Amino acid sequence: MIQPPYSYGALLQHFTGSKHHNIVLREYAIKKGMSLSEYGIKVKNKLKKFSSEEEFYKTLGMDWISPELREDSGEIEASLRHQLPKLLELKDVKADLHIHSDFNIETSHDVGESSAETLIKKADALGYEYIVFSEHNPSKSQHSSVQTRDILSKKKKTIEKINYSIVKNKYKRIKKVFNSLEIDILPDGKLAIDEKAIDLLDFALVSIHSSFRSSRLDNTKRVLAALSHPKVKILSHPTTRRLNQREGIELEWPKIFEFCLRNNKWLEINADPIRLDLPDVLVKEAINFGVKITLGTDAHHVDGLDDMIYGVSVARRGWAKSADIINTRNLIEFEKMLK
Repeated sequence: MIQPPYSYGALLQHFTGSKHHNIVLREYAIKKGMSLSEYGIKVKNKLKKFSSEEEFYKTLGMDWISPELREDSGEIEASLRHQLPKLLELKDVKADLHIHSDFNIETSHDVGESSAETLIKKADALGYEYIVFSEHNPSKSQHSSVQTRDILSKKKKTIEKINYSIVKNKYKRIKKVFNSLEIDILPDGKLAIDEKAIDLLDFALVSIHSSFRSSRLDNTKRVLAALSHPKVKILSHPTTRRLNQREGIELEWPKIFEFCLRNNKWLEINADPIRLDLPDVLVKEAINFGVKITLGTDAHHVDGLDDMIYGVSVARRGWAKSADIINTRNLIEFEKMLK
């Protein structure tokens, strides 16, 4: 549909956001003696035209509502009260907290394809201050505890060398690389590596990659048991969903939120377009509860680092502000939060 520039604001508003938002907006306008359309706002049979959405909403007595919020989920009321949140922006993100390098971790699935140096250079170009290498844990079925610790010890030494090169000003913006791991949560809630292996990490992410059909109660117990470990900070792709492939697991979210808030644990928005997990509705619930959120691309190739925009989009749909997201903090602030 085409409109002249002086009517484009009304046209854009009409076709942006959900039907539910526009229905409630129209009902509000009718009570005020106005009529809305893609052509403008009719007041006393006179059509007012708008070149921008901002002017359109202002005529209704509202602040401009970001398109991601237009779901009739309280945004109209917040706009009328001039209390809409200043949403997270991509430029606010200072780190990627979930990256898989090609370090030979001897995992059973999803090996990273790009070298640590390639990933760091890309992250540096994106303006990040720090990143987290969180490869999958070594295969539990194919390694003894000693072998697993040996692999993780080698990884730790590799990252120590990387950080030494960073100190020598090898990169422009990157100040530190963290040594982490995405650890499988076993069906009984235990972690797939032992205590001595976990001690080799700066901190850990945990996630479910098997046994998806357990009950809501059992899944909740499983997740809470894994999050209870002191070194575990992040629940990665919390619902385990894969879009168009697999539904997410059922969890008792109030219990998860309460535990995370009480114990300083964080829920991830996984920016991989096939996941987008935590979903936006649960992001909003978590934020309202006071739980902090992390953003990670789950990149297995250097190109995956560009997927951060999708995680930011999910966060915005969940009403997330910069303060709600852990990796909008600078390195010093992040390290304090880890402690």
